[in-house]
Amino acid sequence: MPLGDLVSLLTPLEASDRIYGVMIAIVTNIQDPQKLGRMKIKLPLLSMTDESDWARMLTPLAGNEQGLYCLPQVGDEVLVAFEQGDPQHPYVLGALWSASAIPPTAEVSQRQLVSRSGHAIVLDDTEGSEQIEIRDRTGKNRIVITSKDNSLVIEGEGEITIKAKGKLTLSGKGVEIDAQGSKVDVKASQMEVK
Repeated sequence: MPLGDLVSLLTPLEASDRIYGVMIAIVTNIQDPQKLGRMKIKLPLLSMTDESDWARMLTPLAGNEQGLYCLPQVGDEVLVAFEQGDPQHPYVLGALWSASAIPPTAEVSQRQLVSRSGHAIVLDDTEGSEQIEIRDRTGKNRIVITSKDNSLVIEGEGEITIKAKGKLTLSGKGVEIDAQGSKVDVKASQMEVK
């Protein structure tokens, strides 16, 4: 089909009503009643009060009950584009940092995913100290995998529980249990020590 025929199928809009390119918007609502990961926005350059209909968001991966689900929060600044330039059909391309909404780090050797409350996954590619860290918002509960010495550390401010429905095996060149002055309880229906 020639391009001219395709253009004639589009809903007619005056050329002055179309918005080509991208525009900054503010998220106003993320409570999508159909739970499709959509949001409503306002376009400050056009109106500080008018809200869009539900807009879909671009994401690196999306499929049936799969993908990367990271919606911006209400009040966040986003970048939008419009289907065929029609301002009634915005698509959210992504969120923006600014002087009032700064990134979680300035370290170029790190990749971070940080939640609104401060939970974080940090991939640190700093040469000689490469590691992966998963931590909660307090920073007191974390898992750290360090490449330099191939170590894994699990730290918890409270109790740590490991459960398995099958066999649980601890294996290493040595096993050390330090109860720091408290007692050690071992319960089993059968016990064998070698």
